[in-house]
Amino acid sequence: MIDSLAWIALSGAGCCEVLAATCILLSEGMRRTRWLVGFVVAMTGSLFLLSVAVRTIPIGSAYAVWTGIGAVGTTAVGMIAFNESRAPRRIACLLLILAGVVGLRLSAV
Repeated sequence: MIDSLAWIALSGAGCCEVLAATCILLSEGMRRTRWLVGFVVAMTGSLFLLSVAVRTIPIGSAYAVWTGIGAVGTTAVGMIAFNESRAPRRIACLLLILAGVVGLRLSAV
């Protein structure tokens, strides 16, 4: 697989991870079937795209980027859609995670 396509797949996997986390919240403890189905579909897509990406990207880098995108994206959704804390320290920590994700991409061999 071409390197840039692997990174696109990995980015998609991270976005699916954000969607899955949001669906699990909206499922209200897995009691709302529609959101539970959304969670299963999003996680399946996330894991499939991650498996595609690791054909080219080393597993350690891919996993770190995948979880980083998931963490930053899910926190951003929480801040925007669910009025979670926007404390400066929290945002600074998210920026550190994002810097790590970008650094891993830039240092990919």
